[in-house]
Amino acid sequence: MYKSIIRACLAGTLIMAGAGTASAQDFPSRGIEFVAGYGPGGGHDTMLRSMAKIIQSENISDAAINVVNKAGGSSAVAMGYLNSHKGDGHYLMATTSSFITTPLMSNVGLDYHDFTPIARLGIDPELLVVNASGPYQSLDDIAGADKTLNVGGTGTGTIEQIVTIQLGRALGKTFNYIPFQGDGAVTSALLSGQVDFAITNAGPVKDFIASDRFKALGITTDERTELLPDVPTFKEQGHNIDLSLFRGVVAAGDISDEEKSYLLDMVKRLSQSKEWKEKYIEPNSVVPGFLGPDEFEAYLEHMNEVYTRSLTDLGIIDK
Repeated sequence: MYKSIIRACLAGTLIMAGAGTASAQDFPSRGIEFVAGYGPGGGHDTMLRSMAKIIQSENISDAAINVVNKAGGSSAVAMGYLNSHKGDGHYLMATTSSFITTPLMSNVGLDYHDFTPIARLGIDPELLVVNASGPYQSLDDIAGADKTLNVGGTGTGTIEQIVTIQLGRALGKTFNYIPFQGDGAVTSALLSGQVDFAITNAGPVKDFIASDRFKALGITTDERTELLPDVPTFKEQGHNIDLSLFRGVVAAGDISDEEKSYLLDMVKRLSQSKEWKEKYIEPNSVVPGFLGPDEFEAYLEHMNEVYTRSLTDLGIIDK
């Protein structure tokens, strides 16, 4: 009798579940739009186009996928566009650190709370890189410099500037941070001796490191990476500097659990594929680091705290 009751309860539960997910079986009911917050050729665009190509070539989803570029306002335009589709799971937006910093630094009226975290796909660690023919070949050399050193990075209030500030505190130094308009300009400045060292991600400098023109003195990860196994972490050198550019995707706010599950499954299967590793992760010097929705949400909360504190300390925002 007890088993009969259990079977009856289970049957009722399944019937109710089937009724509640009938609409989910129709998702996606049309193509899925991948939204890039920057123009063609940028990091958002490159990631999303790689995702779309692999998802379709590996038959991960039958839905047509269209990548659209909504450039402007350091991803503010894309955030507004995605928010205009609240409750609709047919949109997936690329996110990097600007997903946190843009709402902090400008009055966009939106922040990460307004969206549905789907997954973090990986991180771009920051490197401290010097000219291999220059006088600074270790953190001790930098700490012992008898002048204010010039440091190159991309932009003001960026992760590069924050890492520079953290490094200065760790070494008891004050650095002259010089913002440039792109990775290429930072690389050229280091080659020419315009800056004493640079804070950058691996992509723009890995070939210079491989050819022994640059030397990486530290990386902002918890452990050494397969990408650059010979580069020591800052932590193993006694400095608690752990801040990387993240790469993830979010959906619009207020989507259904079924839509969220579909998008998560699609992205997770992508991240586990050999094609993703060979066609995106390795060529773009990204360190894999998949986080699902709950973990990604907690990570975003942590990053918001880090950036709020750092940008306040820099005098860029007043919180």
